[in-house]
Amino acid sequence: MPGRTTDTEDYVRPPLVAVEPPSRRAARWRVRAVMAVLVLALAAVAVLVVHLLTGGGEGSPGFGTPQGAARVSPAPAPAAPPVAPPAA
Repeated sequence: MPGRTTDTEDYVRPPLVAVEPPSRRAARWRVRAVMAVLVLALAAVAVLVVHLLTGGGEGSPGFGTPQGAARVSPAPAPAAPPVAPPAA
């Protein structure tokens, strides 16, 4: 190079190694897989939001109960008789 006064060598880049371009077909399937995961995640969030907004908690018939059928709770366990304190 003009203007240099040192005797050092200039850097020479190594030759480039030829590689095949990435597969467009694989890229297409990668995009499809990512989109499917995003759609499933969005659907799961939508189900959760609807569940929360409609009060789908305790006492709700839920998805497994046929239309019009009420969910039956088991009878509560009988209370234990009171225990008398030991005589002193």
